[in-house]
Amino acid sequence: MKKIFLGLLLLLSTSMFSQETFVKKYTSMISKKDGILQPWEKTDVTVVFNPRGVKDIVIYYSSGNTLTLHQIGGVEAGKTNSGEGYQIVECIDQDGEKLAIQLFDDDTCFRILIAEGYMIEFHND
Repeated sequence: MKKIFLGLLLLLSTSMFSQETFVKKYTSMISKKDGILQPWEKTDVTVVFNPRGVKDIVIYYSSGNTLTLHQIGGVEAGKTNSGEGYQIVECIDQDGEKLAIQLFDDDTCFRILIAEGYMIEFHND
């Protein structure tokens, strides 16, 4: 019984931690359209994860535009072929389009995977 209680407590603490609000800033971006990488651009983007304890991701652009993504899947951890760790989650945007968000463990890269051949990648240089 004690093991079950400890397991439930660990599960609850993990799910509460995953809903903590945190903020990341990015200063450059690159995108891929139709499988072709576009030139690097300077930018000023602020990304808020889990605002107000809700499983959303809000992207604030320096232009004043925002993009709100709603998490529809659980967070999965993985590694790239070169061994870089990341977390990925499936989301829908404000128009109901599915996409995936990838946040790298080294804290320098945030990627939006839109569709095959399309992505946006933000970096903090």
